[in-house]
Amino acid sequence: MKTKSLMLILWLLCGISALAQSRKQSYDLELTSPTPAPANGETIVRGTVQVPDAKWLRLQIGEFNLGKASYLILTSLQDKGQQRLNGQTLMEWRQSSAYFNGQTVEIELHIAAGETGVFVRIRELLVGEERKSNQQFTLCGGDNRVASTDARVGRINIANTAGAVSNPSCTAWLVSNGALLTAGHCVDADPDQGGPLLPDGTIDASFSSGVVEFNVPATQANGNTVFANPDDQYPIDAATIRWRFDGNGRGLGKDWGIFGCRANPNTGLLPHEAQGDFFRMTNDTPAVGATVRVTGFGTDTGAENQTLQTANGRYNGESSNNADVWLRYAVDTTGGNSGSPVIWEANGLTIGIHTNGGCTSGGGENIGTSFEHDALETALQNFPGANAVYVDNGHPTATRNGTIFRPHSNVTAGVNVAAAGGTVNIVAGTYGDWITISKPITLRAPAGAVIIGR
Repeated sequence: MKTKSLMLILWLLCGISALAQSRKQSYDLELTSPTPAPANGETIVRGTVQVPDAKWLRLQIGEFNLGKASYLILTSLQDKGQQRLNGQTLMEWRQSSAYFNGQTVEIELHIAAGETGVFVRIRELLVGEERKSNQQFTLCGGDNRVASTDARVGRINIANTAGAVSNPSCTAWLVSNGALLTAGHCVDADPDQGGPLLPDGTIDASFSSGVVEFNVPATQANGNTVFANPDDQYPIDAATIRWRFDGNGRGLGKDWGIFGCRANPNTGLLPHEAQGDFFRMTNDTPAVGATVRVTGFGTDTGAENQTLQTANGRYNGESSNNADVWLRYAVDTTGGNSGSPVIWEANGLTIGIHTNGGCTSGGGENIGTSFEHDALETALQNFPGANAVYVDNGHPTATRNGTIFRPHSNVTAGVNVAAAGGTVNIVAGTYGDWITISKPITLRAPAGAVIIGR
């Protein structure tokens, strides 16, 4: 068991901690196609972005024209992490690059034969600075967290309009409807917390797009975090974000966020496809005294800082205030654990989203939003669209009604109850049905490959 000195933090939102301090910095670099353009073959124009004191870099692309077939290749000279972007994927990344470790990024502009007027202009950078300790421990006594390799859990990084990575290392995780879950305060509309949405629900055009990363590498010995390879970084699709959060001390039981990601531009894969796994959910709850687990990217000292760790402990029950419902548990968390899955140890199902810290060196309990919260339940059910029916023969529920928490076990049952024009979401697996469909419906595989047939 690890030991460390503890701070007294009551009802602390567990995601507002510094991944590393950062700044927005002007930069002036333009790469453009030569004149006249070569008649045959691809032309490559190279440039370098370098900031001597940077721990990491993220490039902000200004004006650009990548034609139909031209593209960029960006490479970190520190670890050779590489990202390829064309005109479409650059827009999906909201004209930002992946996060690159180190102080130097090499840029290659690949100009396709016959394309003219191709260029990119880099006008700004996000620059990672030396980490300053901002520990937020909400440990229920000592620290019982251990390293985890759970492929379903990622680290979410969001930069606000001023360039500060102010809600980093919140935790996000893959679920069976193709979405990712996190805490609402990780993706809310408060510009001081880096949210992408304006109060009217539209996307803030100046928002630097959020990124979820998986397979996060070890942190440096001094606590400076290291980003995942660009192959494992995914831009959040801001148009898909749905969230609830009340930051005025009334947020218990209604702090949640759900969103989707775009495919990785290098691999062409969505995170569910690349990671090959996901969590199933239930709105049932354990008996008081049962064991629950929280897995996420909490802050720590040294090389364990904001790497994936997990801990389990006692489930203390559920509380509510009208429609707001929250879970209580004595499981160790720290700042950065916000958004982590709360897992029912006996069956592996998730029962909610970790949001608040209340544990101290003397004990106490931490808090998460329950899946019994009606608005969250509705958002999960309707994430792929209204009139959704779920089929999942891997879900252990004994009572099945076609919802995401109680899915049907076979495709036939899902098709039979689906409304005309609705969607049957079939969770990854093999189904032995032999079916005839006589109404207009959509079959969707939101979380991995599905095989249907005998």
